[in-house]
Amino acid sequence: MTNINQINVTQSMGGVTAGAPKTEKTDAFKNALTQAIGQEQTDETESPGMETTKASALGEIASTGLRLQDHSSIVSGKTDTLLGLLDTYSSNLENPEVSLKSIAPILEKINQNADSLLKESTSLGPGDTKLKDIATQTVIAAQTEYEKFQRGDYLS
Repeated sequence: MTNINQINVTQSMGGVTAGAPKTEKTDAFKNALTQAIGQEQTDETESPGMETTKASALGEIASTGLRLQDHSSIVSGKTDTLLGLLDTYSSNLENPEVSLKSIAPILEKINQNADSLLKESTSLGPGDTKLKDIATQTVIAAQTEYEKFQRGDYLS
């Protein structure tokens, strides 16, 4: 069993005979494998007909447009948006040419924004008490207008 590569195996299966392995192919594979392993270890990758290039590692990619917002800037933005909607709503109420039916979608948007602002303002820290007060007062004004409209206070 020590010279297992030296054994000639002959099988008779449908006329196919297996003989000794061809040394050219075995040696070619062995040579290619040895060469590949040797190149990996020495980092000299020169294949015939190919140029060698070295690539530098990819470093950190800095973001150019990423701007993180904290809770106070989110709350102030939502408060500003809600105040703008309330201003539009107020202008539409004063305009006799605008029907109450066309104002209803704006009021629904005001109610949704007020709910969102109320949820965001609860997450403000103790350093933002003035902003929290402004946001809360804006939410109360928006919800009051919503209730008045739903109740029918503006029907004449």
